[in-house]
Amino acid sequence: MQATGQRIEATVRFGEALRKSRERQKVSLNTLHELTFFSKSYLSRVERGERNPERVLAELVDEALGANGRLIRAWDSDYAPNRTIVGSSGGEATKRRQFITSAALLAGGAFDDLAGQPEPSTAAVARLRDALIPTTPTSRAATHTASLSRSLIRAQRDFAAARYLPLADELAALLPVASAASTPADMATAARVYHLTTRTLIKLSASPYAWISAHKGVEVAQASSDLQAIGECRRDLISLFHRAAEYRKARDVAISAAESLRPQLADATPHAWGAYGALLSTGAIAAARLEDRHSALDMLTEADEAAHHAPNLTLGYGHVPIYKMGVSIVLGDAGTAIEHAKAVIPNQIPTLERRGSYYTGIAEAYALWGKTDRAIRALLIAEKIAPSEVRRSGSRQVITELLRRDPHSKLSGLRGLARRVGVTL
Repeated sequence: MQATGQRIEATVRFGEALRKSRERQKVSLNTLHELTFFSKSYLSRVERGERNPERVLAELVDEALGANGRLIRAWDSDYAPNRTIVGSSGGEATKRRQFITSAALLAGGAFDDLAGQPEPSTAAVARLRDALIPTTPTSRAATHTASLSRSLIRAQRDFAAARYLPLADELAALLPVASAASTPADMATAARVYHLTTRTLIKLSASPYAWISAHKGVEVAQASSDLQAIGECRRDLISLFHRAAEYRKARDVAISAAESLRPQLADATPHAWGAYGALLSTGAIAAARLEDRHSALDMLTEADEAAHHAPNLTLGYGHVPIYKMGVSIVLGDAGTAIEHAKAVIPNQIPTLERRGSYYTGIAEAYALWGKTDRAIRALLIAEKIAPSEVRRSGSRQVITELLRRDPHSKLSGLRGLARRVGVTL
């Protein structure tokens, strides 16, 4: 009972300190939400002493309000001995440099606290594998475009929310239906099922099976003559060649696919234009890996043009600037990458998966630039938005590199984040 009472008192004290700091700086709850990516309702409950604050909240509000470590020390004083709040670990708080400075990073997303997701499961991958390569004969019932499309829309929503494990079950049920497609309309929808399966397998680090899905997708897409499906499935091949470090093949497939699609785009749907732009954006990264700056920038310029024909559809808000960030990082220009980030308002990025990728890209840019603290803060925000994105190999490599630079880092958050994503300390 005494411990519970102390806990309540600590929560009230921290809430009062936060409220006074916010009012002193004349910062509204809405602005603080935009600066910290915690929902306004959560921040309000913390200020009223109704909700225990997380350690990462103490760090972010301290920096956002220019408290010079006071709020972090207040959290450490009351909560650190208990260690029962889910949050970042670390040593004695030090005065932080200003958190991410760009206006883009100061515009928040309208989302509430998000629960973490488990590590990718081999069982989920196995279910997709068995659906792609059935070991026993399956009945080939006729497909129905409407029902398949509705199921696909639900699956796409899970992908957009970075819920990859439940998505694997949905796709495993859809793949046998997709394999029975026979009409052009059904085959176009089936190609999108294979496209989503390929992307999901990539997210689950199962590239060998992603190749199988991608190959089937290209075959079905070509048979459908649907430009969107062809663009999406060709892009999958580019992504897989890139991940296999076959950068020349990835670039060349992008160039050849663009050349074949370009003459057909005059009367194309916005979704087809979006698929075309996404294909070029992915090819630009491969060209940058080859230090082929000319091709990379040309592809991004054309992707920009495609985005004008596909506003907020397949490409989605911020798609091309995010790929421009990626190209700049590959070319070693961290400052330019951050400049591209400033062109994006994060809360307008339509999916959590893409928002998470946006912040992991920023983290990589800051790590390349040597701004370790800012890289960590971007990773913490990415983890809050889409935990699965931070557990992917690229983000884990950034975390590993940051730990390598300072194995005894007292930058609060880094070592705790490393433990949560399974990086060896």
